[in-house]
Amino acid sequence: MPAPLTPATEPVGADGFTPRERVWLDQTIKHMAELNDLLAERGSPRRYGIGPEAPPTEPDADTAGLWQAASTAVAWLNTTNVPSDHETAMRLMKLTEEAGEVMQAYIGLQGQNPRKGQTHTADDVAAELCDVILTAAVALHEFTDQPAATLDHHMRRVNDRMKQPPSDHAN
Repeated sequence: MPAPLTPATEPVGADGFTPRERVWLDQTIKHMAELNDLLAERGSPRRYGIGPEAPPTEPDADTAGLWQAASTAVAWLNTTNVPSDHETAMRLMKLTEEAGEVMQAYIGLQGQNPRKGQTHTADDVAAELCDVILTAAVALHEFTDQPAATLDHHMRRVNDRMKQPPSDHAN
Protein backbone atom coordinates (compact mmCIF):
# COMPACT_ATOMS: atom_id res chain seq x y z
CA MET A 1 0.00 0.00 0.00
CA PRO A 2 1.50 3.40 -0.98
CA ALA A 3 2.17 5.95 1.72
CA PRO A 4 -0.61 8.53 2.09
CA LEU A 5 0.03 11.93 0.56
CA THR A 6 0.82 14.57 3.13
CA PRO A 7 2.03 18.14 2.71
CA ALA A 8 5.52 16.81 3.43
CA THR A 9 5.39 14.07 0.74
CA GLU A 10 3.04 15.47 -1.94
CA PRO A 11 4.88 16.81 -5.00
CA VAL A 12 5.02 20.57 -5.39
CA GLY A 13 4.34 21.98 -8.87
CA ALA A 14 6.08 24.80 -10.70
CA ASP A 15 3.54 27.25 -9.22
CA GLY A 16 4.67 26.32 -5.69
CA PHE A 17 1.49 24.41 -4.80
CA THR A 18 0.75 20.72 -4.41
CA PRO A 19 -2.11 19.42 -6.59
CA ARG A 20 -4.48 19.39 -3.59
CA GLU A 21 -3.45 22.91 -2.59
CA ARG A 22 -4.04 24.10 -6.17
CA VAL A 23 -7.58 22.61 -6.15
CA TRP A 24 -8.37 24.29 -2.83
CA LEU A 25 -6.94 27.62 -3.99
CA ASP A 26 -8.83 27.50 -7.31
CA GLN A 27 -12.10 26.72 -5.49
CA THR A 28 -11.47 29.51 -2.98
CA ILE A 29 -10.79 32.02 -5.77
CA LYS A 30 -13.99 30.92 -7.54
CA HIS A 31 -16.05 31.35 -4.36
CA MET A 32 -14.40 34.71 -3.66
CA ALA A 33 -15.38 35.91 -7.15
CA GLU A 34 -18.97 34.74 -6.55
CA LEU A 35 -19.03 36.58 -3.21
CA ASN A 36 -17.76 39.77 -4.86
CA ASP A 37 -20.46 39.46 -7.56
CA LEU A 38 -23.15 39.14 -4.88
CA LEU A 39 -21.77 42.15 -3.00
CA ALA A 40 -21.69 44.20 -6.20
CA GLU A 41 -25.30 43.23 -7.00
CA ARG A 42 -26.49 44.79 -3.75
CA GLY A 43 -24.31 47.86 -4.24
CA SER A 44 -21.73 47.13 -1.56
CA PRO A 45 -18.30 48.69 -2.20
CA ARG A 46 -16.58 45.88 -0.26
CA ARG A 47 -14.49 43.40 -2.22
CA TYR A 48 -12.49 40.43 -1.02
CA GLY A 49 -9.57 38.63 -2.56
CA ILE A 50 -6.55 36.48 -1.95
CA GLY A 51 -2.86 37.31 -2.32
CA PRO A 52 -1.32 40.04 -4.46
CA GLU A 53 -4.31 40.10 -6.83
CA ALA A 54 -6.72 40.94 -4.01
CA PRO A 55 -8.56 44.22 -4.52
CA PRO A 56 -8.51 46.55 -1.54
CA THR A 57 -11.73 47.02 0.41
CA GLU A 58 -11.23 50.79 0.38
CA PRO A 59 -8.74 53.28 -1.06
CA ASP A 60 -5.36 53.52 0.59
CA ALA A 61 -5.23 56.42 3.05
CA ASP A 62 -2.25 57.77 1.09
CA THR A 63 -4.34 58.09 -2.08
CA ALA A 64 -7.74 58.97 -0.61
CA GLY A 65 -7.19 62.66 -1.41
CA LEU A 66 -6.55 61.86 -5.07
CA TRP A 67 -9.74 59.82 -5.37
CA GLN A 68 -11.80 62.43 -3.51
CA ALA A 69 -10.51 65.17 -5.85
CA ALA A 70 -11.14 62.99 -8.91
CA SER A 71 -14.67 62.11 -7.78
CA THR A 72 -15.42 65.77 -7.12
CA ALA A 73 -14.09 66.69 -10.57
CA VAL A 74 -16.19 63.96 -12.22
CA ALA A 75 -19.34 65.17 -10.45
CA TRP A 76 -18.61 68.77 -11.43
CA LEU A 77 -17.88 67.85 -15.04
CA ASN A 78 -21.03 65.72 -15.24
CA THR A 79 -23.19 68.68 -14.18
CA THR A 80 -21.58 70.91 -16.80
CA ASN A 81 -21.08 68.43 -19.66
CA VAL A 82 -23.62 65.72 -20.40
CA PRO A 83 -21.98 62.29 -19.95
CA SER A 84 -21.65 60.72 -23.40
CA ASP A 85 -19.15 59.00 -25.67
CA HIS A 86 -18.10 62.47 -26.86
CA GLU A 87 -17.49 63.64 -23.27
CA THR A 88 -15.45 60.49 -22.56
CA ALA A 89 -13.33 61.24 -25.63
CA MET A 90 -12.85 64.83 -24.45
CA ARG A 91 -11.63 63.62 -21.05
CA LEU A 92 -9.16 61.28 -22.73
CA MET A 93 -7.94 64.09 -24.99
CA LYS A 94 -7.51 66.30 -21.91
CA LEU A 95 -5.06 63.70 -20.65
CA THR A 96 -3.00 64.11 -23.82
CA GLU A 97 -3.11 67.90 -23.44
CA GLU A 98 -1.83 67.65 -19.87
CA ALA A 99 1.00 65.34 -20.98
CA GLY A 100 1.97 67.96 -23.54
CA GLU A 101 2.14 70.55 -20.77
CA VAL A 102 4.57 68.28 -18.88
CA MET A 103 6.87 68.29 -21.88
CA GLN A 104 6.50 72.06 -22.33
CA ALA A 105 7.55 72.57 -18.70
CA TYR A 106 10.46 70.13 -19.07
CA ILE A 107 11.69 71.89 -22.22
CA GLY A 108 11.45 75.17 -20.29
CA LEU A 109 13.36 73.63 -17.38
CA GLN A 110 16.15 72.54 -19.72
CA GLY A 111 16.25 75.95 -21.44
CA GLN A 112 15.97 74.08 -24.75
CA ASN A 113 14.46 77.06 -26.58
CA PRO A 114 17.40 79.46 -27.12
CA ARG A 115 15.03 82.38 -27.67
CA LYS A 116 13.34 81.91 -24.28
CA GLY A 117 16.04 80.33 -22.13
CA GLN A 118 15.09 78.58 -18.90
CA THR A 119 11.42 79.36 -18.28
CA HIS A 120 10.32 76.61 -15.86
CA THR A 121 11.46 74.95 -12.65
CA ALA A 122 11.43 71.35 -11.46
CA ASP A 123 8.41 72.33 -9.35
CA ASP A 124 6.61 73.36 -12.55
CA VAL A 125 7.30 69.94 -14.08
CA ALA A 126 6.12 68.22 -10.89
CA ALA A 127 2.89 70.28 -10.87
CA GLU A 128 2.19 69.33 -14.50
CA LEU A 129 2.80 65.66 -13.68
CA CYS A 130 0.28 65.97 -10.84
CA ASP A 131 -2.23 67.41 -13.36
CA VAL A 132 -1.64 64.33 -15.56
CA ILE A 133 -2.25 61.98 -12.60
CA LEU A 134 -5.47 63.77 -11.58
CA THR A 135 -6.71 63.94 -15.18
CA ALA A 136 -6.03 60.21 -15.61
CA ALA A 137 -7.91 59.49 -12.37
CA VAL A 138 -10.89 61.48 -13.69
CA ALA A 139 -10.80 59.59 -17.00
CA LEU A 140 -10.53 56.25 -15.20
CA HIS A 141 -13.96 56.90 -13.65
CA GLU A 142 -15.41 56.52 -17.17
CA PHE A 143 -14.29 52.89 -17.40
CA THR A 144 -14.84 51.44 -13.92
CA ASP A 145 -17.11 51.97 -10.93
CA GLN A 146 -14.13 51.37 -8.63
CA PRO A 147 -11.23 53.44 -9.98
CA ALA A 148 -9.15 53.28 -6.78
CA ALA A 149 -9.43 49.49 -6.57
CA THR A 150 -8.77 49.17 -10.31
CA LEU A 151 -5.57 51.21 -10.08
CA ASP A 152 -4.44 49.40 -6.94
CA HIS A 153 -5.05 46.01 -8.58
CA HIS A 154 -3.12 47.08 -11.69
CA MET A 155 -0.21 48.47 -9.66
CA ARG A 156 0.05 45.20 -7.71
CA ARG A 157 0.32 43.31 -11.01
CA VAL A 158 2.98 45.74 -12.28
CA ASN A 159 4.87 45.42 -9.00
CA ASP A 160 4.75 41.62 -9.25
CA ARG A 161 6.14 41.77 -12.81
CA MET A 162 9.03 43.94 -11.62
CA LYS A 163 9.94 41.24 -9.10
CA GLN A 164 10.39 38.70 -11.90
CA PRO A 165 13.88 38.12 -13.35
CA PRO A 166 14.44 39.86 -16.71
CA SER A 167 13.44 37.76 -19.70
CA ASP A 168 15.97 36.61 -22.28
CA HIS A 169 14.37 38.76 -24.97
CA ALA A 170 14.19 42.01 -23.00
CA ASN A 171 16.38 43.82 -25.54
